[in-house]
Amino acid sequence: MTTKKYDSLTKRYQEQPSSNIFAHFPYDGENGETWETPYEHLVKLAKDEDWHFNRSEFKVKYKQQFPILTNYLNYTFLRAQELDMISFSSDGDKACFNTGLQTRNEKDIFALFFRNKGAAKYNTPDWTLYAFVDSYSAKLNPYKPLPDLPTYINDPANLVFDTKLDIEINTEHIIDQNKDRLPIVLQSNRRLAMTALNGSIESLKSKVLRNYKVAIPHWYENKMQLLLPLNLTDDNDADVALVIDKDKQRNIYRATTILTMDLAYIDARLITRPDREWLNP
Repeated sequence: MTTKKYDSLTKRYQEQPSSNIFAHFPYDGENGETWETPYEHLVKLAKDEDWHFNRSEFKVKYKQQFPILTNYLNYTFLRAQELDMISFSSDGDKACFNTGLQTRNEKDIFALFFRNKGAAKYNTPDWTLYAFVDSYSAKLNPYKPLPDLPTYINDPANLVFDTKLDIEINTEHIIDQNKDRLPIVLQSNRRLAMTALNGSIESLKSKVLRNYKVAIPHWYENKMQLLLPLNLTDDNDADVALVIDKDKQRNIYRATTILTMDLAYIDARLITRPDREWLNP
């Protein structure tokens, strides 16, 4: 069944037109529920996972309970839409997609929706969330077969950092255009920032040789990248995440930018649940 393309799963900003939003997530405000209540139901159904950040600065920045989960679910929906992995009932009035999450007994969790037949008249999204259910639920009977998990991995080789390749640094972009992502002590001292950056990158290969999980897969703009820790001011804790692309023609990695820990974790969570050994925002 063909369908129009949506910009997001739910409302992402105040002025977003309802026609660009896939679904309304209902809640009972009169009985103490909030817009996050549907996500609370999903958290209770899924395997235990910390969907917020540990650092105080990120807790202040994201004034909600589940900022990682809301981003994860939105982009999983967009990937399912891109891959045509949203399933519809035969009458076209129900829809579902595989969230990519699992229950504690490892059953896939699906998001179910019903069509808002008066969406255009009442200026609402085309669909409303009905429930999150596991693969045993009879509510999935209208969908045969069940939708597959939206995936990002086409070439497993892209998930592994090749320590034999050099890393080429986009210094201007990292140091000059994104200096606000650097530790405060380096933001006003370009020379010191360069020294810290080069020194940290020099130590990356030895870190990966000792622990391959240091390189974390990262999905951005429809391509796979890798995240690596940059310890710029502290030998024990990474300050930022370095984003690298493999340039297959030149057989090198290009260090394209740096990300704050919150942004890095949100993007990395689309692929898998990252090991928080260093990516621990």
